[in-house]
Amino acid sequence: MHFSTALKSQIKRSEYLIKRLFFLKLIRTLLLALVLIIVTPLIVFFFIRPKPATDINYGITFSHKYAEQMGMDWKDTYLKILDDLGSKNMRLVVYWDDSEKTLDTYDYSIIKWQLDEAEKRNVNVILTMGRKVPRYPECFEPDWWKNTSSEDTRNEELYAYIFRTVTELRGYKSIKMWQVENEPFFPFGTCLPIKKATVEKEISIVRNMDSSRKILVQDSGEGGFWFPSYQMADYLGISMYRKIWYDFWGVFFGKFIYFQYPLSYWSYKIRANVFGVPPEKIIVTELQAEPWGPGLNSLLSEEDKNQTMSRTDFLETISYAQKTGFKDLYLWGAEWWLWEKQNNGNPFYWDTAKAIFRK
Repeated sequence: MHFSTALKSQIKRSEYLIKRLFFLKLIRTLLLALVLIIVTPLIVFFFIRPKPATDINYGITFSHKYAEQMGMDWKDTYLKILDDLGSKNMRLVVYWDDSEKTLDTYDYSIIKWQLDEAEKRNVNVILTMGRKVPRYPECFEPDWWKNTSSEDTRNEELYAYIFRTVTELRGYKSIKMWQVENEPFFPFGTCLPIKKATVEKEISIVRNMDSSRKILVQDSGEGGFWFPSYQMADYLGISMYRKIWYDFWGVFFGKFIYFQYPLSYWSYKIRANVFGVPPEKIIVTELQAEPWGPGLNSLLSEEDKNQTMSRTDFLETISYAQKTGFKDLYLWGAEWWLWEKQNNGNPFYWDTAKAIFRK
């Protein structure tokens, strides 16, 4: 009886010690996991955190259509951007609905005038072409193309247009890089979907015709996946927006809202590493430097403009972009800066940008 009681006592004690050991091991494991969860991001951040770039190349995206929409003389606007603002890096746009209004009848006079002026001033140009290019509604196909029912025929006409565009413009030394399509896989704008195979074919046409220049494809800096666009090209262009006015595809019951992206400046480089895109192959082709509100910027009230691009926002956004570590920053909104100066008696944006470009 005494032996049996002692044995039971030993068994109970062993069970207690095993449970305690297991409990302590579990606690240690959980503590270790918690430490790793806390420390790992800090370690990752320490090694891949961005360092502010030195000798940043500032540029401008220019759209003659946007200048015209605001009632400006687009040629005068463009020349002032080159000569007064002092931009030495320009992203220019070949609009298909201007260049081929009638099937097989081409007119590149608008973009050639811009390139001629760039050549005179030794300006570096990223030339954008395709179906989807900068400024809303994003897609600028000719009416005759939109009315073509066959997808195969539409693609063949697109390829013919790309071929003709490179043929016409590749002689300009100012063109340093071709951009083929603008955010082709990001669902924004009034556009028919663009298939990856279509963009790949466009790029192959450009490569075969001009192997000396690099090719860029742009994706959304905030909502894109980056790698699918980058893997087709040599460089990835990204947008960089802070404050916008948008309905987010009807998520908020179709209501437009003012929204600030909750993204830290260092998140872009980390995303680049996660998505497999070398940061040195990324160009910020669309850095927000104008309002995004319920209407054309020249028609917005001061209150609406200040919701997304006050003077403080302008300075903070440029500072934010400088800290991301990207070397090439193309600002978005120079046409509006000039409109503010000439029509609204507000030279702040133009003069501030001018000081940056002329450093």
